[in-house]
Amino acid sequence: MSPKVMLQLVVFSLVFTMFTAHQARGEKDCYQQRDLVKRDCDKTIKINEPYKPPTAECIGAVKLSDMVCICRILTPDDEKEISVPKLLRLAEECNRPVPVGSKCGYVKSDMNFVS
Repeated sequence: MSPKVMLQLVVFSLVFTMFTAHQARGEKDCYQQRDLVKRDCDKTIKINEPYKPPTAECIGAVKLSDMVCICRILTPDDEKEISVPKLLRLAEECNRPVPVGSKCGYVKSDMNFVS
């Protein structure tokens, strides 16, 4: 095999590996972050309760978390415990806003902060 063909095969293999490795990573895992925010911010985002200002622990949890990812992985069971609009408000107040139009649980965020 000529060196040129060998080099082309190596380059192709590297490019192929890069693309398959990227696909294998898939969706980011932020389930622990979701659980941390749910635990530390329960009084702020609890469904059927008034919105309460976040505690220092809650703010810390939000600042350490990928709020877009958390929104994307919310399940219907999560939404029985927490209010998505309150979660969006909390993210905004902690300077970790979820972009308008992002999927947050089973709703698209439009940043209307209702309870």
